[in-house]
Amino acid sequence: MPTIGEFAASDVAVYDALIKGGLAERPAREKLVLFAEAAAVLEKDGVPSGTPAKGFFVPGRVEVLGKHTDYAGGRSLLMAVSKSFCVVTVDRDDDKCRFFSTHADDQVTLTMGPEIEPIAGGHWTNYPATAVKRLSTNFSEGGLLGVDMSIACDIPVASGLSSSSAIFCGVWLALNARNGFDSRDAFKANITSPEDLMEYLGCNENGQNFKGLKGDKGVGTFGGSEDHTAIMSCTSGNLHLYSYCPTLNEAVLPFPDDLVFVIGVSGSIAEKTGDKMQDYNDAALLAKEAARTYIAGVKRDINPPHLANVIKDAKGDAEVVRRGIAAHFAAGGEAMFDETALIRRFDQFFAESEEIIPDFVASLKSRDMAKVSALVDKSQALTDTHLNNQVPETVFLAKSAREVGAVAASAFGAGFGGSVWACVPKDSAEGFMSEWQARYLAAYPKAGKQSEFFIDSPGPGAFELGAVVAK
Repeated sequence: MPTIGEFAASDVAVYDALIKGGLAERPAREKLVLFAEAAAVLEKDGVPSGTPAKGFFVPGRVEVLGKHTDYAGGRSLLMAVSKSFCVVTVDRDDDKCRFFSTHADDQVTLTMGPEIEPIAGGHWTNYPATAVKRLSTNFSEGGLLGVDMSIACDIPVASGLSSSSAIFCGVWLALNARNGFDSRDAFKANITSPEDLMEYLGCNENGQNFKGLKGDKGVGTFGGSEDHTAIMSCTSGNLHLYSYCPTLNEAVLPFPDDLVFVIGVSGSIAEKTGDKMQDYNDAALLAKEAARTYIAGVKRDINPPHLANVIKDAKGDAEVVRRGIAAHFAAGGEAMFDETALIRRFDQFFAESEEIIPDFVASLKSRDMAKVSALVDKSQALTDTHLNNQVPETVFLAKSAREVGAVAASAFGAGFGGSVWACVPKDSAEGFMSEWQARYLAAYPKAGKQSEFFIDSPGPGAFELGAVVAK
């Protein structure tokens, strides 16, 4: 097991572990610096350099396709990125968790247990505190042991790269490594596959129950488990196709070696707090209400009552679903949204999950790049017209990426800000990125000050460095 001193000194064993975990040389060098910074924070707090330590790489993710589909049982196509949390922990012999960050001057100490309450005012530790509370509640049998956890991160703030979900995954990895939660009866009775674990981590964030594991209030969003699935399962060089409710791995799609992704972080902050949380949650509520009104309209029980199962009930016929929703309103039924809004939300879901994603997978396999381009253009257009979750900055980024020469480009994540991916030939990526960024800075100088552009390829999901070193 590496020591704090080895992490802080950027020891070659740490670099080797990052390479063995699936990172390419450039991102491995970048992460080596972050692990050193995280370890240095613990050294500064008095942890001796010879103390055994664990390191965890926890990436962000890009949702290539699958806009607001996961919580309604739909499909998404995912990749992990090199931007990440780099977490260094040392074991404690009590039930305290101390959280440190290279981006904050303060540290917070939590006593593990269901009594944990987040600090008021949107403190940076509220997400890890929520994660610790849920794990402490679900797996308290056998006692609870804490860690000192230092976090370094290069995921741009509120960029749509899913930093919030990465925190939940990182806390799980760290506390499971300390406590062996996955060997406890409550875990084995409820979590029987990697897909179960990823869905459970999604429930940690949204607060829902998972089988016999009791939920809590979470962080206030109504999201699914897409982000946690990408972060925990993706592999280098591949796109991963999943469906949800329950989580199911449908395919692993090798990404062409001659293509890369250029990510444009708009600098328009994609928050999931305050008013933006309600906007985000409305997309989920529209999907839920569309399913509910169809079920009421056709007078049949469908369980779970989400849009993917509604489509199965309608034998894949979108018009049957539209008629079912309309029948509910024709009979005087009520809903949180009007009929037009619910049908529009269903139409976006059906197109994205049932048509665009399967056709994209087939087209990329056959290298029909004209079809790939058209499918992504359609997905992006529906995001703007049917989900209504775009801002001018992300609309401009997607449009200008295509004008500069991207094979395809799309906004991703919750929306209401965030980022856009552009798929381009590897040998022209640097020139493309320079021109794309220049156009954006000229059009949106204010947001551009907070923007960030980088080149990336599908990377590995989360892993423990010590476990890689030991292999």
